[in-house]
Amino acid sequence: MTSIPNYSRPLYITYHANRLSCASCCTFLYVICLIVLPYITVYSLGGMWTKEALVREQPRVRFRYELLVEAHASTPSDAIVPLGWSTSQTINDALRSSLRPCSLRAWEEDDERDGFPDRLEFAVTMPLDAAAGERLLSASVLVGIDVTFARDFQLRLNASVRLDAASPLPGKRWEQTADLVLLSDNPQRSLDLPPRSPCPTPTWAFEHPTQPSGLPASASSILGQYRMCNDTVVAQSRHSVWTPGVADAFEARLTLRVPPQLTSRRPGLVETFKLALVQYIALFLPVAAVLHWLYAALFRFGIVASRVHHPIKQHAF
Repeated sequence: MTSIPNYSRPLYITYHANRLSCASCCTFLYVICLIVLPYITVYSLGGMWTKEALVREQPRVRFRYELLVEAHASTPSDAIVPLGWSTSQTINDALRSSLRPCSLRAWEEDDERDGFPDRLEFAVTMPLDAAAGERLLSASVLVGIDVTFARDFQLRLNASVRLDAASPLPGKRWEQTADLVLLSDNPQRSLDLPPRSPCPTPTWAFEHPTQPSGLPASASSILGQYRMCNDTVVAQSRHSVWTPGVADAFEARLTLRVPPQLTSRRPGLVETFKLALVQYIALFLPVAAVLHWLYAALFRFGIVASRVHHPIKQHAF
């Protein structure tokens, strides 16, 4: 038994009207509203033209082998004895009698093995003369690092971060953990624009190893170089453990964590239009459905005068 093919198609009822008529004016208004209403709706809701976008990126951080140690101790004869050491020979020469050579170990830890260090570890050991009654009361470490962003925006800066601790009790060990945090006065640039300089002039930790007075560079004088910078990196301390005691050496174990940084970025021209187009299309569909229903009701219920086109009988025109 063979099946008989069955062909069917829907019948459409069309309406005609003169060009200069009320129906034509309604059609013209329908087209204008179909284009303009989604734009007005998106613009009134806000956020159509994106000026800033939040991005999260983990920077590539590298130790620049710039480190300055400042400490204060006390002896039975002197209430305060300044001590210092640096990886800069010029600063060490300027310290003179305050120089106290230290040992330094620094390494990187990459937990995810993605080429971006997750932590910078530092171990600093300062010898003390415990037999002579030397007691260490405070310690400060300034570290020079190189920070690079290259995925969502381009930025490279030579930062100097400081960690310090003090106690009325003499200490023999100091453990400190801190997070690196990016601070920016203005949003970052998009990738289609050339990268900007974070500071008005190139700045690094030991740019001026000695002050105009001839004194060695200190942590305050080094950090003062970054006051005019738009982008800086600071160390946000998490916790500090100061172990009291008297020993022949003071040990400092410092950990700088490098978490993903949340900052704002100005999108480029193409990205701005893309985000605006997505919002426009998202509201165009419901607005077009409502307008089409209203537009069809004008002719279906005879609100405007028009001629019904017969769906079967073909007209000459």
